[in-house]
Amino acid sequence: MENLLEAIEPKNVFQHFERICQIPHGSYNTKALADYCESYATGKGFETIRDGAGNLIITIPATKGHESASPVILQGHLDMVCVKDAASPHDFEKDPLKLVLKDDFIYADKTTLGADDGIGIAMCLAVMDDPSIVHPKLYCVFTTEEEVGMDGAYALDFTPIADATRMINLDSEDEGTVTVGCAGGARVVVTYNLHRLKARGLQTTLTVSGLAGGHSGDGISQFGYNANIVLGKILNEIAKKIDFSIISLNGGIKDNAIPQTARAELLIGPGEREELDLEVHRLQQIYRKMASPIDSNLAFTLAYGETRQFEVLAPDSEFLILFTLNMVPNGVQSMNRMAPGTVDTSLNLGIVEMERSVATLIFNVRSTSNFDRDQICDQLCALADHLGGSSKTTGQYPAWPVRESSPLTLTLSEVYHQLFGKDLKVMTIHGGLECSLFAAAMPDLDIVSIGPDNLDIHTDNEHMSISSTARTWDFLKAVLEQLA
Repeated sequence: MENLLEAIEPKNVFQHFERICQIPHGSYNTKALADYCESYATGKGFETIRDGAGNLIITIPATKGHESASPVILQGHLDMVCVKDAASPHDFEKDPLKLVLKDDFIYADKTTLGADDGIGIAMCLAVMDDPSIVHPKLYCVFTTEEEVGMDGAYALDFTPIADATRMINLDSEDEGTVTVGCAGGARVVVTYNLHRLKARGLQTTLTVSGLAGGHSGDGISQFGYNANIVLGKILNEIAKKIDFSIISLNGGIKDNAIPQTARAELLIGPGEREELDLEVHRLQQIYRKMASPIDSNLAFTLAYGETRQFEVLAPDSEFLILFTLNMVPNGVQSMNRMAPGTVDTSLNLGIVEMERSVATLIFNVRSTSNFDRDQICDQLCALADHLGGSSKTTGQYPAWPVRESSPLTLTLSEVYHQLFGKDLKVMTIHGGLECSLFAAAMPDLDIVSIGPDNLDIHTDNEHMSISSTARTWDFLKAVLEQLA
């Protein structure tokens, strides 16, 4: 263990966070982290419940003299999004994250940091450390597979925490804000059976890279490029001048992360190389002019291999792929008419995977309206079915509606103003939070979400502010004391 954060205050929060970073905990690989949290809690004498989905509930008795206060849920998720720089050798299944300090920020070396939601888990563990924190009875609820459809929260038995009336989710990324509502979402998986034939030509790899990417919820409003969509569109343009065949096409690694890179392996005639170079250069210049500032590093690159026989997509299969990439909706679909600047409905083509005989496209759909969410899902499925593919919609979760009255939000606002002398911003977000499932299961539960500044989440540039984390920790302690 590096102990890079050992001297940083608050020590108990950052020491737990660093320990969490040493334990691989990508989605579907959270057992070791849950084991650590459970062992730590039982070592402190706290009751724990572990269910078949890997969810963990830790009960922390109220501070003496505050037993009559209504219980509070502190909630976060155990899994992280695993994204890395293409050149990184990091193995998320077994390697600890390598932390890097830069001024006020903590990064991981060319990978996601996992502060989403490792810092939320760390704060819950830190509460167990400090007997000076005055608090009501607490349920620390750590869920699994939040990043891949909230599977853990779906499987959670809410009976053990049914007496709680308030919940603080610790999975937000903006200090000075309290989230009180979020979009719902779903995943749509489209598959096409592919036909291939043999052809001879020059193997060529076309890569789209240098895009900002980002979280497919909160980042979608920046209107950055999606590498999968861009690749499809430039291939469609190239096809107007050059007769190529597709060997393979792949892009993106997470459906809830806007893809930064996509790659097509093509077969061209050896005599078409010069024309392809010119056309790709021309398209790069056009896209760079159209790109928003966040995508200023956009690049289209070509690499040439050998001339020989390859298996390529038959014309009907090539049509399916290019037609789909050029016709599917992507990005922001509608904005909120009542709250300018707020996204209502969006989708992200996060993954395109091509094997020899099957192509898979995975979309992440989000909306504040469950009806609009389902309409987009139906549209994607109808397109796939019409083209002879297959489709399925999974991982639907509802929107988290804003409560008409929230005493908990008022309490947080008052405490924040007392501590920092400024107003707490109340907001809804386009990203998904497990709060929606807690709200659906426990309609009387008053729920908010808070967290420190965590930037560029779901990318290899994710970083978290040290000073913001310290202030958020002070804020959480003060809120718990107020609720006791």
